[in-house]
Order: sequence, then C-alpha cells, then structure tokens
Amino acid sequence: MTLLLKEDAELLAKVFRITLDASPATPRADSSDPLLDLPDLASELAAEAAGAADPAARWADLSSRRSLLDRALVGRLSSASSPAVDYLLRCFTRCADLRARKRDLSPASEALFAYVAELCVSYAAIALLNPSFFPQPAELEAEGVLRLLPYLKEVGRLDGFLTPLVSRIVADDCLADFALPLFNRLEHEARHTTLLGDFTSIYNAMITLVQQKPLGAFLAADVRFLPNSATNGALLEARSRLGAFFRFSCFPNEARLASEAFPDLSQAHAVESGFQSLRMSLQLLHRAMTALAKELLKNADAKEPFFKFIAAACTLNHGRAQQYFPHAETDRLMHALDPLHTEPPQTERTTSHDGFLINLGAVLLQLCEGFSAPGSPHAAKIDPTYLLSTHRLDLSAETKLCATADDVMYWLDPRNPDLRQRYLDRMREEMVEAEPDDAVPLQVSDSFGTISEYFFLTLRLLHMGLLSSFSMMEKLMQQHSRLQQELQLREDELVRQGAAGGMGVQMLEAEISRFKKYTEGMKRYILCYQAQLCDPIMLASCVRFYRLVSRWLVATAQPPPEGLPLSPQVPRIFAALPEHTMDDVAQFLKSLSNLAPQVFELMGADELHDFVTLIVTFIGAPKYVKNPYLRATFTKLLRFLIPRSDDGDRRHVSDRLSVVLHTHPLAKRFLAPAVMQACFFVDIEFTGSHTGAYDKYEYRHEMNQILEYFWAHAEYKATMIEFARNTPKFVRFVNMLINDSIFSMDEALTKLQNIRKTQLEIADEAAWSRQPPRQRQQRMHTHHQEEGHARYFMQFTNETLHMLNYLSAEREVALVFMLPELVGRISTMLNYFLTQLVGPKCSGLKVQNPDKYFFHPRKLLAEIASTVTHFSAFSEFVLATVRDERSYDQGNLRKALRVLQSVMAPAELEALEQFANKCVEVKQQDLQEEAELGEVPDDYLDEITAEIMDDPVRLPSGKVVDRPTIARHLLSDETDPFNRQRCTLDMLVEDVELRERIQAFRKERREAAKQQSAMDTS
Repeated sequence: MTLLLKEDAELLAKVFRITLDASPATPRADSSDPLLDLPDLASELAAEAAGAADPAARWADLSSRRSLLDRALVGRLSSASSPAVDYLLRCFTRCADLRARKRDLSPASEALFAYVAELCVSYAAIALLNPSFFPQPAELEAEGVLRLLPYLKEVGRLDGFLTPLVSRIVADDCLADFALPLFNRLEHEARHTTLLGDFTSIYNAMITLVQQKPLGAFLAADVRFLPNSATNGALLEARSRLGAFFRFSCFPNEARLASEAFPDLSQAHAVESGFQSLRMSLQLLHRAMTALAKELLKNADAKEPFFKFIAAACTLNHGRAQQYFPHAETDRLMHALDPLHTEPPQTERTTSHDGFLINLGAVLLQLCEGFSAPGSPHAAKIDPTYLLSTHRLDLSAETKLCATADDVMYWLDPRNPDLRQRYLDRMREEMVEAEPDDAVPLQVSDSFGTISEYFFLTLRLLHMGLLSSFSMMEKLMQQHSRLQQELQLREDELVRQGAAGGMGVQMLEAEISRFKKYTEGMKRYILCYQAQLCDPIMLASCVRFYRLVSRWLVATAQPPPEGLPLSPQVPRIFAALPEHTMDDVAQFLKSLSNLAPQVFELMGADELHDFVTLIVTFIGAPKYVKNPYLRATFTKLLRFLIPRSDDGDRRHVSDRLSVVLHTHPLAKRFLAPAVMQACFFVDIEFTGSHTGAYDKYEYRHEMNQILEYFWAHAEYKATMIEFARNTPKFVRFVNMLINDSIFSMDEALTKLQNIRKTQLEIADEAAWSRQPPRQRQQRMHTHHQEEGHARYFMQFTNETLHMLNYLSAEREVALVFMLPELVGRISTMLNYFLTQLVGPKCSGLKVQNPDKYFFHPRKLLAEIASTVTHFSAFSEFVLATVRDERSYDQGNLRKALRVLQSVMAPAELEALEQFANKCVEVKQQDLQEEAELGEVPDDYLDEITAEIMDDPVRLPSGKVVDRPTIARHLLSDETDPFNRQRCTLDMLVEDVELRERIQAFRKERREAAKQQSAMDTS
C-alpha cells in the first residue's frame, strides 16, 4: 500500500533521512545521517489510511503534507540518533541542495520546500534555546546555543540559515538568551588567544553574527559595549566587548609572543621568518577587524554606539600623548624583563596597550581610503569645525596652532562682554588692531557627516596610538643601545681581569650573563615593535592619510591661488585647530625617516609633493604656526630628500627623491629663505624646553646640510642671495651662525682634550690596572659619552664653518658680515679658532684616530683660512681683526701659512699672506691713532665696552652706548642691558650732539698730533 506521495517520500528520505520502509537502511556515502526507519509513524499513517478507497488522496491538502513532515521530523529528533542542532543544519543544507536540482516546481512544491527549511530553523531555535527539549547527551545539553559556534566560525557555513533563525528568535523575544552566550564565549576566546593563534575563526564567528542586524544592534546596546566602569583606557580595553577583539597585536604585552615569534636571534633567516609570520597574521587581522567595523557601521542601530566607542578610546587614552608616557611604559617593559634588578612601575596602567589603539587606527585608515586620494570630491566634506564641537571629542584644552583658549572662546561668542574685554586687553598688549564690535561669531556645525567622523577620529587615534608607539620604539632602541654599551664595558673588563680570577671575575661573569639575557629580551621587544609599526602595508595607508591631512591643512589656511604668500590675517578656523593636527604629520615623517626609511624609497615625487607643499607653506610662517619646534621637525623630511654625501650621513643613495625639490614651484621660490630665517636660526633660540639647548643643534645640523645642498643649485642659491639682501633678517641669521660655531667648537675641542687625557691614562697599563674595576668602568662610560659628544659637535662645527666659507665666497653676502654689529664678532671668532688650532695649546688635541671624531685639523684650518681670505679685502675686517686683543696673534697667521702650504691653492696662500702683512700695517696705525687720542673723556666712552664711540645712541633707560654695541646685543636679547626692559632698534635715539663732539675731539687730537710730529721733525 502506498502511504506517501513520491515527492514527500523523497523529502523524508533525502532531507530528513527518514524511511517508513522497514527494509535495512543503506547510508549514503556523502551523508553523516543514515536512513532511520520510523515504524511507529508508519503504523500511525497506515491506521489513518485504513478503509480509504484511495489512500493517496488524503495528501491533496498541503496542510496534511506539512503535518506529515512535521511529525516525521519530530519523530527523528526524538530518536536521539544525532545531536539535534547538527542534524537540523544538515537537513537545511540538504533541502537547499535538493531544491536547487529541481526544475519547474509547482507552487505547492515550492511551498513545501520552504516549509521544510522553516521547520529546520524553528526546531533549531528550540534545540539551541531549550537543549533538553530533544533527547541528547548531557554534554550537548550543556552547550546550548554554543553548539552553533563551530558553524559560525566557518565562513559561509550558515548562509541562508542564520537570518531566518535570528528572525525566529527575535519573534520569540529570546534574542538575549541566544546572543549573550555566543558573545561571551567569543570574547573569552579572543582574550585567551594571541596573534600567532587561531584568531581568524573567532573573527569569522563575530562577523557572521553582527551581519545580522538584530545581533549587531544587540551588541551595540549591550551594557558592556561601552561600560560605565571603563574610566580609563586600560579598563576600556579590559572590560568592553570590542576590547577583546581589538587587542591582538605584535606588541610584547605577553613575553610568550616575543619568544614564539623570535626564538633564535642569532639567525637572520629565523628573524625574517618571524617578521613574515607576524605580518601575515597582521594582514588577516586587519582585514577581519575592518569587516567587523563595517558591519557595525552599516547597522543604523550600531553606528552611533561604535563612533562613541572609538571616541572613548581616544578620550580615555589621553595619557599616551604626554611626554612622560614612553619613559613610564619603557620602565614597565623593562621591569617585566628583569624584575629583580629594575624598579617596579610606580602606578597601575591607565592606558590601553599599543595594539588596541593601533588596530582601531588601522581600521579607520581603511575607512578613509574612499576619500584620501588627491582630487577626491568627498574630501571637501571634511568639516574643520568638528574639532571645535564637543559632540564627539572635547579638544578645548588642546594647544592650538596659533590661538589661545581665550581667543577661541571669544571667536565663538564675540558678544560676551567679559570675553570681549579680555580680547581687547590682549590686542592692546600685543599692539594689534582689534576687530569691530559687530564681529561675526565663528560658526560651528550642529551635526557632522560620516566623512568628518572618519577623518577626525582617525587623526586622533593615530595621535594616541601609532605616534605614541613610535616614541616607545625609539625609546626602547635607545635603551637597548645603552645596555649594549654597558655589556661591552663589562666584557672588556672581564678580558682585562680574566687571568687574575677570583671573586671579581665571577661577579663580572654573572653581570655579563644577566646583561646578555636582558639585551636579548629587549631585542625581541624591539623586533615585535618593528613587525607591527614598520609593516609596509599599514605605513602605506598612513602615508596616504597624512598626505590628505597635509592637503587639508593647507586648504584650511586659505592660501592664494598661486600658493604663497599667506595672508597676514590668519583664518580663525585655522588658528583654532589643535596643534597636533600638524605636529602629527611632522612626527610621522620624522619617525618614518628614522625607523622605516625604506618607505620613502618607494615614494614618487607626486607622493612627496603634498608633504613638501605643507612644509613650504608653514615652515617659515610663525604667525600661522607658533611652535618653532613643530616647524623645525619638518627638517627631518627635507634632510632625507637630500642625496647621500661622501660621509654617508644621508639615508638614501640616489637623487630620485630630491626630484621633488626641483619640480615643486613653491619650494624653488620660497623654501630656502624660509629655512634660513627666524623659524630655525632665531626663534628656536628662545624656546623654553629643558632640552632646548641640544634640540636646536639637532635641527640646525639638519638645516646646515639642506642649505649646503640648496647653495649648489642655481635656483635655490639665487633665493638665498636675495634673502641676504634683506639685511635685518640675514644679520640675525649670521649672528646665530657665529654663536653656533663658537659653542660647537668649544664643546668639541673640550671633549677632545678630555679624550686625549683618558687615552694617555689607558696607555699606561700598569697605572690603569691599579684602579678599582668599578672606577675603570665608570671612567670608560664617561669616555664613551665624551666620544659621542665630540663626534656630534665636531661634525656640527665642520658644517657651520663650511657654511660660513661658502656664504662669504659670494661678495654680496660677505658685505653683510662687514656691518658694524657683525664684523667684530666674525673677526674675533676666526682669531679664536686659529688660536685653538695652531696656538700654544694645540698639542692637547692630538687624539688617537681623529677621523673617529670627524676631527680633521688641516681641513678645518683650511676652511677657516679660506673664510679669512674672503673677508681680507674689506678694511673694516682687517681693523676688527687687529683690535681683538684677546686672540689676535700674528704668529698664528704665520704658522697657519706654514701648515697650509700643501693644502691650500697658491692664490689663497698669497691672499692669506697679504692679509697677514696688512694686519701688521693696520695694527701699527691703530696703535698710533690710540696714542694720538690720549685720555678720552668718560662721556665719550661706551658704557658697556668702555671704548670711544663712533655712533652714540641713547637707550630707553637713558644710558648712552655705541650703536654697533647695542645692535650686537639686541641680536640675541631684545632688552635694555641696564634695566632688562624691552628694547628694539627702533627705540634707540641718536645722540647727534654727542656724536659731533666726539668727531670734533678726534679731529682736534689728530691735528695736535700732526703739529707735534712736525715740531719733532723740525
């Protein structure tokens, strides 16, 4: 008797794997579910059909067929032949496969297939949420909804199934019961997995879940998506749902990761293999994280919570942007490496780990790709007033590019009487014209589009994450270098003591063992940082983003169509931008040149163009960018673009990168003067940083090399000479150049003298060995430090003296050095340098291996002598030279001539000899004139130098001094030296009457001398 329709029997057999035939079941090779006979159901159906003329007619009603399938499925599930959820998923898949093979199905058949799929989903929901509903082993019952997890981890495994399942669960109001266990388990697994573990399956599951709109919305609404208890960055990472998924990284938060990735530091191929493994994992990780973020952002109910989460990551990690952070974090890592010999952290961690913020930044960078390309119309949607609003980030306390907090408050509310009065007071103090009473407020938008959200959150994340981590990496590298030096000192000492044996040797061996372990651990840390921070794919994304930031900053400054010069009136919205918006570009370029120079090697001139435009626009614009260190930091990129010189100091080999300097119209016109003027050689002099004294020499070292390169190219050289014609600015430039030369020469030669003393001590092996080991170690430590300082300052001395030489070779430039306020300084400096190099104490500079310290005495002497010959044609220089009572010595000039016979060209030697002869003549004349003057009245004497004045001027304090004297003082310090009040050149008052009296006095004494001479002759 036929109990079923053929189609229904096929569905039972091929989908549910059920038979009503008692014949033995033959399992299909491709099925994990053998055919199962349901005799009870068969008996029921037979009883129901008994007596019917046509048993098959009862299936004409679709509802009867649905009932049959339902009864059959329940019977199969009640048999406990396999785990219910697994079985139902396989049934769902078999149903879809069978449907796909059918052609021209009737509406009834279509409905039946749909019903079978619906049954699978409905009973799966029951089995997941009520696992005891169907008989199965206790361990499977305990899993509940987690039984679905293996399928969620396989990409595409739940296609077509999960959406109706979630809809059914939502309809049953059971979403929390379904979602929470899954999210909890995935979070737990994420927190206990590393980058070298199987994190991809965890992300697959998470992404599959949040692709379902109700689940994405549930996740975002969960109290742990952005927990109230997350009051700092560390707690946000530890307690938030997403914290677990954005924590994976290469960074050595766990010592295990560093050891697993780099087990053997002695083999280069093993280290490279570690890099490749970590970076391949990073690429997978960032793709997965971006996919997860995109799903949340596509979900209208999750988008805003996700933005709030990112903003919280920025706000709660503000401590990472502080100067102390790299030092404190390095100490924390060092203590983890060597807890017995290092101080424990003073405070608990309050910031997120590097990986958490850098991963968020990497995701946001990908989201910015859609509008980061040059010419993208979407970039015009970036609204700069986002940074003045508090709808997402409160940056009101951030230092602004060129505005104070009071300025910004006034611009936002100019009608506030208190703010208006404070504004007027400031303008009066600064002697600037105030804007009218009816000034229009600076308008801040009420809402912001997705483009602005992506752009500014990315900017802030990179500020807190990537750039902070770059600082950490540099700090670690410095520490590692220092420890290697300490290790070398101990190994050298062990060699020295080795033959003696004893307790001292044993202690040294123990120290060496500890230092080796310590340095190896640090090396692994550094490699982990390099693996993530120097990943070329991520850095390429950063380059594209910071190019966009550069273009946006320039556009916000509202330059003229031709690019420069900028308007004297700074746009208020630009002035109010946080300083870090520009400083981040500078710091990124600086870090890139130091830590990943290979990235620059891959750039073309068009890619560098945006950065060079930013630099040219603002490097010489203190009105737009007040912080001189910010402007100075851009020198790192400029220096990197200069081809490598013979000393190998530059970073790249070819001229390829420097092409941008010769194809950039603004650079060719404006860059060299901007580099030369106050932003570097003047403004930096007045900064208050505790490291300012050394920072400025680092920046000027960069500048020296850049300007030397510019001088060798006609277009740039012409702009430098034109700058020299702008006398006041160039005078200040020259004054700083002289200051730098004197300071660096003194520092270098002092260190060389100390180095020579130590070398002589070491050469006396017997006396050296008698010193206690600790004392020898300390002496060697100091010796190495002095060697480093000597190299640094001697290199800088060589550069500044070379600059003086090539600048003075141009007569039009040399004329500026002959101004009254400069000629005395330059002549005194050159005399002093000659004394140092060929004077009586020069033997104290004879160190071993002078090349090691960039000390080339003959070359240095030739540079100085060549500069002297450039000035020798000017009578004022000759006179200033011989009037230098402290350092002028005719013997030094004669000795220099002898030493340089084989070094300088004959024409230069002849010019130098003529200068020496001229000095003898002029010195005699000057002594004669001094004798003629006799005793000079006190009121004719300069109150600072006590010398007779030529051009007396009265200071605001009422004191009278010679104009060159005070002009020279004001170059470095714009204050009246007698009362320290502000004083500038335009505040000086000529004392015409006194000048005329002095001139008359000179004339009278000369005539008297002539008369006396005539009488003596007669």
